Amino acid sequence: MDKQKKRGGFQAMGLSQPVLKGVLKKGYSLPTPIQRKTIPLILEGRDVVAMARTGSGKTAAFLVPLLERLKSRGQHIRALILSPTRELATQTHRFTKELGKLTDLKSTLILGGDNMEQQFAAMHEMPDIVIATPGRLLHLLVEMDLKLTSVEYVVFDEADRLFEMGFYEQLREILHRLPEHRQTLLFSATLPKELVDFAQAGLSEPVLVRLDIESKLSENLKTTYLSCRTGDKTALLVHLLKHVVKKDELTVIFVATKHHVEYLREMLDKVGIGCTHVYSSLDQAARKINVAKFRARKVPVLLVTDVAARGIDIPLLDNAINYHFPPKAKLFVHRVGRVARAGRKGTAFSLVAPDEVPYLLDLHLFLGRPPDDDGLCGTVPQCIIDEEAEYLQTCCTDDLKNMERVCENAMKQYLKSRPAASTESVRRAKQLLESGLSDHPLFSSSATSGVNVLEAVRNFKPRSTIFEIVSTAKNTSFSVMKKSTIFEIGSTAKNTSFS
Repeated sequence: MDKQKKRGGFQAMGLSQPVLKGVLKKGYSLPTPIQRKTIPLILEGRDVVAMARTGSGKTAAFLVPLLERLKSRGQHIRALILSPTRELATQTHRFTKELGKLTDLKSTLILGGDNMEQQFAAMHEMPDIVIATPGRLLHLLVEMDLKLTSVEYVVFDEADRLFEMGFYEQLREILHRLPEHRQTLLFSATLPKELVDFAQAGLSEPVLVRLDIESKLSENLKTTYLSCRTGDKTALLVHLLKHVVKKDELTVIFVATKHHVEYLREMLDKVGIGCTHVYSSLDQAARKINVAKFRARKVPVLLVTDVAARGIDIPLLDNAINYHFPPKAKLFVHRVGRVARAGRKGTAFSLVAPDEVPYLLDLHLFLGRPPDDDGLCGTVPQCIIDEEAEYLQTCCTDDLKNMERVCENAMKQYLKSRPAASTESVRRAKQLLESGLSDHPLFSSSATSGVNVLEAVRNFKPRSTIFEIVSTAKNTSFSVMKKSTIFEIGSTAKNTSFS
């Protein structure tokens, strides 16, 4: 215990036994940097604006002090947590119940699309903590004419996403129903201008916690960048899932549009790779079922778009694959920040088409970290691509061909809205591609020992044709076989009649 206090563990934060035991029971011993910075401030009652990315431990950063401040069951709603997506709200609610297991605090979850009668009943019970998406919460507040005057503690989780998704007016209306004297916490990966304005209006002398983490990757994360043509990406993806990624590992694949999600889901299913999918316009019930299926390891692969991925928490994720390379460095960090958590190792694979190389160069400037030993970016032996592509052709149905055409059209629209890479990176990318890239070390391992054999077979050219071999043959066996063959041909010709 004393050692933990010296090292700045949770025991040093003065938490009550029910809360501390709940934290330790979850397996946490040392707080993450964001937790170490924010929890003491929140316990002091300060308003906080914290910049934190996925995987930084931000949820516990506001839940631990929330549970500590509320302590025990009250008679009114005292804490409100607003989330941009159903998935994030559900995850936060589950985490709240786990951390607060040894307290008698009551929490409820309010989501759009769920039964309103049940939500009316849940709100009438006056839970201590309400975790909600803004639209449905405001609907209930208006219908029930609730003012939330007893709320002491408000959290805007992933606040930048709340604004991106158009919840600004709902958030303002919810704020008007809250008491003036309250503690407000705002957690966000970025701080756009409208969010700064909102914080100035809704928070009281907030402390800004901005750790240098948004441009860093976990030391346990291995990054692998594979250069390939756009049309070869599906073949390369299938090869990675079949021969590189281990069968029992959980892998999330990021793609540009929902049409690519649907296409790849169908294709992976055809080649026998179990997968599920999530995109923002997918039916809510289906999204819930699909994420649960992946979390339960019933399938090893989850296909997602960036919008849908926000708020989906997958514990112990092993790999992330960027099927389409992200056009913004921060988006790359957000995607792969889900891998190599809690001391575990993980890999981020990126399939990089020629037009995406400038974004890769921008990324390395942003990260300020040298490439891994694998090098900046390597190519894939063409025989590997060809072998998988030939196999995929045998699986390709008319429906898949139609889906592929839809993807091509969707990609044209996506490229129109894709932000431009820096001019310098575009120039350097051109030089890099002109100088040529060598094969990635990933494909020189024993795992691909068959590549050389395939390459040799494909490139084999005999010194003589079969006819030249016949004409120069001099051994006795060959002479006997030759005479026998001529005799059989002659006999056949004599016995053949033509009408």
